[in-house]
This record gives sequence, structure tokens and C-alpha cells, in this order.
Amino acid sequence: MREWSMPSGLTLMVYILTGVGGMAYFVYGKKQQNIAFLVAGVCLCVYPYMVSSIVALILVGAVLLAAPFLLSRL
Repeated sequence: MREWSMPSGLTLMVYILTGVGGMAYFVYGKKQQNIAFLVAGVCLCVYPYMVSSIVALILVGAVLLAAPFLLSRL
């Protein structure tokens, strides 16, 4: 059985920043009726629960933060 331990300070900071960014994207997407920001906001709030590697947290977060802007250019 694996023991539970506290995440590092960097991991906690990434969790907080993605949560705040996700909330901001969600509110903006809902207010502007922009589905790309709305979906990215939900994904930013949920994905840290599924990813355990700090490198993956940062990379996935960066992709999700940039996705609505990249999709709007298409």
C-alpha cells in the first residue's frame, strides 16, 4: 500500500494557477458565449486531478491555455 504525502510547493502552485485560469476562462466563455474558452476552462479545472507528473501538468496546462487563441485563428 502506498502512503499519502503532501505535494511539493511547485505542484500546489500549478494546481492553484490552473484552477484560477480555468475559472477565468470559464466565466469569460460563458459571458461571451465562446465555447472554446468555456471548454478550456472546464478542462483546466479538471485535468490536475488526472495528471500526477509536474512536467505533464505544466505542458497540458500551457496547451489548454493557448488552445482557445489557436482555435480562433483557424
